[in-house]
Amino acid sequence: MDNSDNQGQFRLFAAVILSMLILGVWSYLNPPAPPPEQAQTETATNQQATPQPTESPAAPAATPAPPVDEAPNRQIVVMSPLYQVTLDSRGAVASSWILLKNKVNGRETPLFADGGTAENPKPLELISNEARSRTPRELPFRLATGDAALDTLLNERNYQVNAEGDTVTLNAGEEKTIEFTLTDGAGLEARKRFLFRADGYIADLGLEVKRNGQTVPNTKLLIGPSIGDHAINNHTFYRIESEAVASVGGDIYRKQGYYSFEYDAQNRGSLTLPGAVSWAGVSDAYFAMAAIPANPAEGLEVRASKYEVETQPFYPSIFSWALRSPTTKETRHLVTAYVPVAADGSVTKIYTGTKDYFHLSSISDDLNAAAGRELEFVNVINFATYRIVRFFVKPLSVPILYALDFFNRLTGNYGVAIIVFTFLFYSLLFPLRWSQSKSFKKAAGNAPKMKEVQDKIKDLQKKGVPMDDPRMRELQMEQLRMMKGAVPIGGCLPMLLQFPLLIAFYTAITIALDARQASFAWLPDLSGADPWHILEFGFAISMVLAMKFTPTGAAVTPEQQMQQKMMTWLMPVMMLWVMWTAPSGLLLYWFFGNIVSFGQQMVINYMNKPAEPETTEVVKEPLPKNIKKVKGGKKEK
Repeated sequence: MDNSDNQGQFRLFAAVILSMLILGVWSYLNPPAPPPEQAQTETATNQQATPQPTESPAAPAATPAPPVDEAPNRQIVVMSPLYQVTLDSRGAVASSWILLKNKVNGRETPLFADGGTAENPKPLELISNEARSRTPRELPFRLATGDAALDTLLNERNYQVNAEGDTVTLNAGEEKTIEFTLTDGAGLEARKRFLFRADGYIADLGLEVKRNGQTVPNTKLLIGPSIGDHAINNHTFYRIESEAVASVGGDIYRKQGYYSFEYDAQNRGSLTLPGAVSWAGVSDAYFAMAAIPANPAEGLEVRASKYEVETQPFYPSIFSWALRSPTTKETRHLVTAYVPVAADGSVTKIYTGTKDYFHLSSISDDLNAAAGRELEFVNVINFATYRIVRFFVKPLSVPILYALDFFNRLTGNYGVAIIVFTFLFYSLLFPLRWSQSKSFKKAAGNAPKMKEVQDKIKDLQKKGVPMDDPRMRELQMEQLRMMKGAVPIGGCLPMLLQFPLLIAFYTAITIALDARQASFAWLPDLSGADPWHILEFGFAISMVLAMKFTPTGAAVTPEQQMQQKMMTWLMPVMMLWVMWTAPSGLLLYWFFGNIVSFGQQMVINYMNKPAEPETTEVVKEPLPKNIKKVKGGKKEK
């Protein structure tokens, strides 16, 4: 079981639970909000990482200095229709990895960094500039053997490259191999053989490290740090920072730099996940780099370091927005997965691409066949942090993804697709809403009689009448008769059905690559917050309207009546805080759903409007001349 915190899901669960309480379950008004768990590890202790040298004075003096390197440094650029990769001969590592397109079932969609558009393109660079600028550099495909001197040699010396030029171009259908070799004249032989394919995101890495003819044991391939979109100005509970993700011991683990580590004085931390590593890597919400070893080895180590950056001014909450108190700094983290691999020439599959469900599901069978085992690699997508939640949410999220994809193709706009989906779903709930309305209406009609019966029971109790007294039993039976057909939980069925769907819809919106940078009306990106906060306030106002006009359980006592009034106004304010940085696509669904619900309730109220009884007009003297007097209910002759 994964014990890491996932605050985006926590806040969504809090929002939904509060909303459910408002609309129907009044008895559970203030559920305690659990604080974020402290960093945990799945080992007996949370080990601190061995500090690695950086530009900061925290670099340990024991790290050997890199040996004198007389070989020339080369930068090999691999160009394909889907990506552009720069491999550095110093360490045979990747110094740049730019995604150009997302390819799904023959469809190709251009990819840009956050804030980029077709008119103003920004390259989607997956490798952190912070990691690249450190000394020594922290780049993908470094090696760790446990021998500091050997690691320095493997990661800081220039390898010989078999590429003839500095640019390797892959046309459609092509694949090419680039080999890096290193020898030191003292028995060390190292080889990294990369195989790139033009039409996919999977590369092969054949790794061989030998000393005096013997394979070096306990070799680890470093994936990361912090692969993702580094153009994001500030991260939120909904737009997460890069995290480690892995399949270890048959379970899925996610380790975020902010929540999962305890940091030492050098701002470094580490943890170990015991069990066989099927695959492991680093990803953010939409992009990932992961290694799939030829044979699962035991024990995954994850290391992290934190640092502070200057950002463009932003408002992290509604309170800072209202007070006009922007934030201009953010603490970020470099998270690296130390994947155990065999250094005997075995091929490790490297996936570096999008976390598009449709793409990952399309290559799932081929990946399983190549690895010789069931990978469930689609779980690199964050359907849920916890297995039990994922068990329910994943089967609901996938059909929503397909539905939104269908409506997106049909309408040509993802925002319109969300609206169409919302309207159809709420239309399916209309019969249940009708039943809900009648249930609450009957309960409200019985409220005075119910209070009268309750008062009688209290009076008898004060007189010492036991509960098994015939009078008490009769009053209790009368209560049951009035409750029949007006049980509030029955009327809450539409809301109970919406609860899992809302969780699933939140998941679908936060993982749907098509929602990323999809514009609608004034919204530039449905995966991000509304820059003008119109939807947040519209959502809160629509929530008030929905609560005001939706029948609820009868408030019998003055305390219950006051409670309902407070919840009508207080809870939308609380929800406004919770959903302040939520994806605008999610808010669009919820806002439009409230509007549809309000319209449906108006129709129900009109159709359930009781017929006006016949009235008798009292006419005072003198009576009109043409009026005939009636006596005994009959006209006088």
